[in-house]
Amino acid sequence: MHESSRTTRVLQPPRLRFILSTLALAFFWDLIPKGGGGFWPEMTMAVLTFWALRDPQRVGVGAAFTLGVMLDVGRGAALGQEALAFVWVVYLAQRRAARILWFGAWGQALLLLPLWSLALALQAAVRLVAGGDWPGWGYFGSAVTLVLLWPILSHGLLWPQWRAARAGGSASLS
Repeated sequence: MHESSRTTRVLQPPRLRFILSTLALAFFWDLIPKGGGGFWPEMTMAVLTFWALRDPQRVGVGAAFTLGVMLDVGRGAALGQEALAFVWVVYLAQRRAARILWFGAWGQALLLLPLWSLALALQAAVRLVAGGDWPGWGYFGSAVTLVLLWPILSHGLLWPQWRAARAGGSASLS
């Protein structure tokens, strides 16, 4: 008997190749120059958050720091701006993972909103300390955009892990 309920699905472990490719795609998305307001999502931060919650043994503070420094260099930003923010988000997400994962995608997004907002505030603070300009309040719109994208993003990143259940394998609890 095949149950379609979310509670009966057993996820397969993600492949390392898939994790790395999603992080790389998010990284390159963030390297694309985007004009206009600050509502462009920080995809590297979102994908890092997802994998830090779902696979903390593979994606942790070290990966966050490395990707953050690479993004700082790629964007020509103050060195450590992204790295500090990513490390902080991954650390807090992993500390609260049991509570965050208890909720559905929208609940998770609302619980992650303060983490992402704090990360953006840290980036702005590092920018100001380094002599840069205040990015404006629209800069924090990226966190709101991430909240709106989180259900789609989390479903898309979980989809390949449901492969055994779709293929008729024994990935069901029933």
